[in-house]
Amino acid sequence: MKRRDLEESGIIKTTICICDVILLCVSMIITYYALTFWEPSKTNNFPLWENMVLAILCYLPPSLVTPPILLGRVVRSDRIVERVVRLTFLQIILYSAVQYAIKSSTFSRSFAVCFFCLFTLLLIIERLSFRSMVKHARKGGRNQRNVIFVGNTEEFEELAQQFQNRSYGYHILGVFTNNDDKKLEGAPRLGNVTEVIPFLKKNPHITDLYCAIAGTPRAEIFGMYSYCENNVVRFYALPAYLSYLRRNMVMSHVGSTMLLSSRSEPLQSIGNSFIKRAFDIIVSGTFLITLFPIVYLIVAIIIKRSSPGPVFFKQKRNGLNGKIFNCFKFRSMHVNKDADKIQATENDPRKFKFGDLMRRTNIDELPQFINVFRGDMSLVGPRPHMLLHTEKYSQLINKYMVRHWVKPGITGWAQVQGFRGETKELSQMEKRVHADIWYVEHWTFWLDIRIMWLTIWNTLRRNEENAY
Repeated sequence: MKRRDLEESGIIKTTICICDVILLCVSMIITYYALTFWEPSKTNNFPLWENMVLAILCYLPPSLVTPPILLGRVVRSDRIVERVVRLTFLQIILYSAVQYAIKSSTFSRSFAVCFFCLFTLLLIIERLSFRSMVKHARKGGRNQRNVIFVGNTEEFEELAQQFQNRSYGYHILGVFTNNDDKKLEGAPRLGNVTEVIPFLKKNPHITDLYCAIAGTPRAEIFGMYSYCENNVVRFYALPAYLSYLRRNMVMSHVGSTMLLSSRSEPLQSIGNSFIKRAFDIIVSGTFLITLFPIVYLIVAIIIKRSSPGPVFFKQKRNGLNGKIFNCFKFRSMHVNKDADKIQATENDPRKFKFGDLMRRTNIDELPQFINVFRGDMSLVGPRPHMLLHTEKYSQLINKYMVRHWVKPGITGWAQVQGFRGETKELSQMEKRVHADIWYVEHWTFWLDIRIMWLTIWNTLRRNEENAY
């Protein structure tokens, strides 16, 4: 009998549920007494315990629809946060609907908002704490998946490298291959492919078998597959052509036909693209009709006094699908003929004093909210490059144009990772492009929020060495 995995543990899932309910009660009690202290009128005649029971009952259905994902092997923190927010969002809708249905005279919107905000915050802290404990336990050798590889060693190089991360909880016992010449780092050779089933019989603690189909006889593949299916061993197949593409493939379907595409693109989803565009419009529109006129008035006066020429600097750049658009910035340099050819450098003589300050504080980027509102750009995405750079680097860097599969942004994942400003070496642009492609493949709404927060934080800390 194999040990149950954490992902399947009913005890741990029940423990998380109990902790959620405790946090719910704590959140409601804190909210009740806080409002009693600050605004007693909000809690007069408020039935605390009845509402607590109702909130618990309204928690249960959403918790079944959106169970915690923190026990998975490879789970990003923003996915955990997203799941928590989805849970509490469904809960507050159900809670409000019940209050409306029973026509409660004591229902307080202020109380509900404060309670659910606090509950969401505590749930996020709880989930991330649990996740940290799970990763720590796996690093310590607990809750391991015991893995063997079958096939050509070169097929498993990238997978084996991923499994070296101890927090994932994978233990590679070795590889079965008919090729004696090639070695796989971190996976000793255990024998030929024909010896796999006898090895599995002698080692019932094996949990996962990864088979590289290329070069493995059909009869032996089906033999291993059948044995795994009948002995609680998970069987995973790596298609032959992955060794040539050297990347993860994403499965999709057209009717009943299975297809593999080169990457996941979350923003291909209509729902995701709608959420991102709606957020862009709300934030950019609000900024443009409130703070921007004041900023523009102040900045325009200083620019005009510092250097003759227009307030805005417009430059053609490549956007979504390589489409060319006019990118707006506050002009930070004296008018010059090299603006569309040469990047700004640290002591660039073309910059005037206030322009240098604007570039270091990102004030020069604020007019791009106009681009966001118009739909040329997004708040978050790969930074748009000038046409000359796109033409140059698309010839030098593999997969460079993948970054144009989403709208460019005022800030992006590459920028908060430190890859911004002047690129003195090709390797610097390669790192930026790799970060941009990672963003294309891993977009979530909460990742955008995280990037925006990190952008603000880095600006306040002046932690941007290449911002000039």
